[in-house]
Amino acid sequence: MRNFVCTVIGLFAAALASGQLKTEPVALADLPKNVHYQGKPMQAVQFQDKTGNYLALSTQTGSLPQNGNDEFRQAHVYGYVYQLKDKATPVLLWQLHDLVTECNLDMEAAFIPGSFAVTDLDKNGKAEVWLTYRLACRGDISPAELKIIMHEGTTKYAMRGIGRLKVGKITQHDGGLILSSSFNKAPAGFRQYAGKLWNKYVQETIN
Repeated sequence: MRNFVCTVIGLFAAALASGQLKTEPVALADLPKNVHYQGKPMQAVQFQDKTGNYLALSTQTGSLPQNGNDEFRQAHVYGYVYQLKDKATPVLLWQLHDLVTECNLDMEAAFIPGSFAVTDLDKNGKAEVWLTYRLACRGDISPAELKIIMHEGTTKYAMRGIGRLKVGKITQHDGGLILSSSFNKAPAGFRQYAGKLWNKYVQETIN
């Protein structure tokens, strides 16, 4: 545990001018003891801000039986941030849990590859952790739900809406709608970054 914490010393000082904080990938075998999670780890990183050293972890379950029922399925996504204190048990700072349930159609509950980010956009020395994922239970060609979740410490912001599908070379006209966003009351840098993520990932391509 001591060596694990020591590897993050100095990361905060290396924050990039773009607002991205430097992160270090963590292998599953190197996760500290007493870091509890559900699902299959998708990404684990360590980072540091002025409040301490942290581990961020995203996991997802894939399709699972619904209470032993072979007809209906469920799928979950989880996000965790643990604070790492020297010679102490990691402390869970916050947890994200979302899901698709009672689905007997094509199902998706998955983080978007490459979307995970740790930033300090407002330059206050406190990291912002961003998770972006899709949820869907669909039996036709219809767009998935798109969610962007950000935590600065224990303060949560969320953007939720419907994505847009591109099937082959044809982009569907429906979807692409933001249904709710608590970023409307957030600092401008947060709103702008959330908007960039939305525009980058709103389109889902099906070949």
